[in-house]
Parts: sequence; structure tokens; C-alpha cells
Amino acid sequence: MPADLTVARIVGQYLADPPVHAASTARAHRWALGGLRDVLGDEPVVAVLTTGDVVRWITAPTADGREPAAATVRQRAGAVRALLRFGVERGHLDAATADAAQALLRRPATPPVVRAATPAALLLDRLSGGRPHGVSWHVWVRFRAHVSVLAASGATERDLGRAHVADLGAGAVDVRLGGVRHPLGDAARLAVQAWLPVRSELVASLQGSPPPQLWVRAHPSVHPRTGAVAAVGMPITARGLRKAFADVVAGLAGEDPRLADCTVAHVRQLAGRPAGAGEPAGPRPVGPAHDAAT
Repeated sequence: MPADLTVARIVGQYLADPPVHAASTARAHRWALGGLRDVLGDEPVVAVLTTGDVVRWITAPTADGREPAAATVRQRAGAVRALLRFGVERGHLDAATADAAQALLRRPATPPVVRAATPAALLLDRLSGGRPHGVSWHVWVRFRAHVSVLAASGATERDLGRAHVADLGAGAVDVRLGGVRHPLGDAARLAVQAWLPVRSELVASLQGSPPPQLWVRAHPSVHPRTGAVAAVGMPITARGLRKAFADVVAGLAGEDPRLADCTVAHVRQLAGRPAGAGEPAGPRPVGPAHDAAT
């Protein structure tokens, strides 16, 4: 058994041979082992097969960053078993290596897919990406700041809706909501700092003194009962914040269905996590020119 045999070499030899399985199985093995080669191709095959590396790969997220489906996990495990049989038959792997690898793969030892990330945590991760289709730039920037502050503080929509710009600490390092001052992590601070100039742009369209509220409307709206029009730049109510949240989440769920059931209550429950746990990456630069390409 060559001591320097890499994953890429043995996978290449396996794929070069005529398939011994049904066409559909052969295609699944080719797809799975191609992924194994891409991720661990330079590693010694014995080390990969006899340690947790192979198990971690079997249950690793897919190329688009999503948790693998149970069928994907089974396909990967089946492909590794086929590679083991091939390696033993060709003398590339000895019996001890094959036995150790089979012990890791033996059901129920093959780990199930664990979906530890809640929809709210997934939503925070998504904030670092581009705005979803159909959501305006102003609404997206406000949404990112709103969700980030909600997750950091756990405050009610009523307290959030009452927040003033003056309630922000210097540099937006914290915010006072409902009489309680809440620290903002780096991601939340950056999201709020990105929102403030957008807010200034929106309130500049109003006549008279600008409103003191932190959250303002990005689009005009008509009251369903009275018919009164609320102009761009006017304060947005707690109900308006909830509706705007639901509208943006609906757009995001079109790209990732796991977000479909996420509510403000779910995001609020993220408050009080250990520092840095589940905190989203800092937002990318935003602007009409930038988002036009996303």
C-alpha cells in the first residue's frame, strides 16, 4: 500500500475504471467522489479514511453553503464505501485501513444531518449578502439594521419603534431601548452606521424639522382605514416594522425556504447569546451602484 497515496490519486483511478454499478449509482458516485477530491484531494487517503475527516466531509455543507439533504449524506457515504472496496481489491488499501473506515461509516455511526442553525441564525448570516429580488435598497439597509439591533437587544417592536437617533451611543456601540442600554456587536454597529446616512437621505425629503425617530419609512403608505398618507421619511410604527420584516423575509425565503417561518420573535430569542455566537459577518458595502450588480 503506497504510503503517499492521496485522495485525488485513488479517486482518479476509481473514476477511470469502467463503472461496475447501475448507471444512476455510478453517476452518484462520480458526483460525490468528485466533491471529496475537490475538498481533500491532496490529503493522504489513509489519514482521511481512518479519522474524522471522512465523516466531517460526508455531513459537510454543499457547495452553495446549505446543509446537505439526507439523500446527499447517503450518496456520499455510499461512494466512500465503493472507494474502499476498490482500494482493497486493487491493493491500494490494507484490511486494517478498510476495517477502520468501515467502522466510521457503519450505520448508525454515519452521522445524521444536524440542522443546528435556527431560521433566525440563518437570517443573521444572510444579512451579509446582497438584497433579495424585489426589495429596494433603502428597505434592505433598514432591514439589516433593524434585525441586527433586534437580535442584539431582544427588545420588543414597541420599544424599537420608539427609539430615537439620540438613543444611540457614540459610534453606535450601544442603544437605549425601553430605558435599558444594550451593547451592539460589530456587525450590528456597522449595520446601524450604514442605515444612518440612508435615513438622513429619506428624511431630507420632508418639509420642516426631521423626525427624531431612528426608524423611518422608505416608501409612502396609505392607512387602510383613514386613507391618510404617510410620506417617505416619516416615522414607521411597530406594526410597520413587523410588516416590513415579514415582506423582506418572504423575499429571502424565495432564495432559501428555510427562512420562510422566521419571525421577529425568533430573532428576539437570539439576544443573550455568548459573545460572537451566531453573529453575522459585517455587512458588505451597500449602495444603489453596488446592489445593481447583486
